[in-house]
Parts: sequence; C-alpha cells; structure tokens
Amino acid sequence: MKKLLSALFALALCSSMALATVPYPPNCAVTPWDGLNGVVLCPDNTYLGQNIIPASFGTLTVRNQANNPIANASVIVSFLPAGPYCFCPSMVYTTTTNGSGVANLTLRGGGCVRNTDQACVIRANGVVIRDYYNAHSPDWDGVAGDCHVNGADAQRFAMVPKDLCFDFDNSGTVDLGDYIVFTSGLTASHNCP
Repeated sequence: MKKLLSALFALALCSSMALATVPYPPNCAVTPWDGLNGVVLCPDNTYLGQNIIPASFGTLTVRNQANNPIANASVIVSFLPAGPYCFCPSMVYTTTTNGSGVANLTLRGGGCVRNTDQACVIRANGVVIRDYYNAHSPDWDGVAGDCHVNGADAQRFAMVPKDLCFDFDNSGTVDLGDYIVFTSGLTASHNCP
C-alpha cells in the first residue's frame, strides 16, 4: 500500500510539473496583435540600423493554466503557405521566452491575407496560442508584397474605395489609425534585399 501511495504521489507530481510547461492560450497575451485582431508585417532594412514600425513588433507572454509564466518556451511563428507574402532574409520565425515567459517577435515582410484561417499561427511548446485570420502590411500593391514599401503601395492606399488590406486594426474601415500605420512604413528604409 505504501508503494502504491508513493507511486501515485510521484505520478501526480510529474503530471503537475509537465502541465507547468504546457501553454494555456486564454492566459497568453500577444500585444499589439490581439488588439488588432491580426498581425502587421513590414519590411525593414536592419542592415542600416533602421527602426521597425511599432505595429510589426509583437510581445508574447506565455502562461500555463495556473497563469504562471513559462520560461524557455519555444515559440514558432508560421504563415499561410500559399499567401501572397514576401519575407525579409532577417525575419526570425523562432524564439524562446525569457524567465518571465516573455518573447519578442518582429514580423519583417509584406503582403496581405484577410479572413483566412492560419494567415499567421503562433505556437509555444507546440501548442497553438494564436491563429490569426488577418495579416497585413504597408507593403501591398493589390497583388502581393515585394518587400519594398514604395509609390505602388501608396497609390494603392490612396484608391477609392479603400482596399481593406490597409485596415490594419481589422475594424472594417480604413481610417486615421490605419493611415498612421501605413505612413510609418512609407519611408525608403522600409525595404529589404
């Protein structure tokens, strides 16, 4: 009986330790993309030390079901395989959380996918913590991203009716907030080789 109790205690202890590293999506946070209901990509020339646009920089906090942060969680971001994306060579698709369960990602690229499952998926320790249906970029000429925010993209942004690929907050309209995101990427430095 004593051996059985010891074995059950050990099993319970192992189970609780294993659950400590399993992310619980409702307790995880991804800012600013949760508030935007999707992700924003933007090419940037990191070789020139140029700044990224704020909307393309995400902070992930990975927590378990007990709402405890998960340190050293493996984070992987992936995109719809057939999407009209371009990605900069400096784009990093994997990272690891720090001791507070926090990791940062910068999405360097262009294109647009709207209302489509797996437009951008973020996993932590193999668990899908976010499956965004929207992925937008200032780099969008109406067909695809080419990893250069330039006049073709500005011309498309100025069109009437507005192209909802420039609806960065997925509100259903292209408004002042979307204009601010677009213009923050409309500089010569927002391109990549």
